[in-house]
Amino acid sequence: MSAFVVDKAHINAMIDAGLSVKSRPMHWYPEGKEGSSSLTQLNASEVGQMLLDECVKSVCYRYKDSEMTDLPGRTDAEYLLPFQYKRFANPPTPVEVLKLISCYEYQSCEHPEWKTSEAWHFCQALRQSTIGRLPGYDAAPWEWETWPEETLVRLI
Repeated sequence: MSAFVVDKAHINAMIDAGLSVKSRPMHWYPEGKEGSSSLTQLNASEVGQMLLDECVKSVCYRYKDSEMTDLPGRTDAEYLLPFQYKRFANPPTPVEVLKLISCYEYQSCEHPEWKTSEAWHFCQALRQSTIGRLPGYDAAPWEWETWPEETLVRLI
């Protein structure tokens, strides 16, 4: 499968998911930047633009000879306008968020600096905060100290 520029709705859904973390603003620690970055209502459009720019950078790297408007995915004139965060009526579910992150990472990982990018660190933080919201996560044991007899499989 080839890389493509994700739709702005995809970025909006990721931002929605990050803003839906109830305990505190979502934080991530980009390399080469002192301190942490966080996602708030005030900087949602800025963070969305950062994510979009990273995806475009990746797809441009993958298709070096293409013009911005010729890249796979939606790259029409609207993409030349600054990203503007728009809240969804219903934010994505935790499973949908994990799929959003996987798709975004697949499209954005084409260039060599991906794993040191702020977008990569954002994705890691969003994934971690989302995993904790999966149904049953809080009720699951932190550590298993004994093996329940019914979970053991006899190999002989």
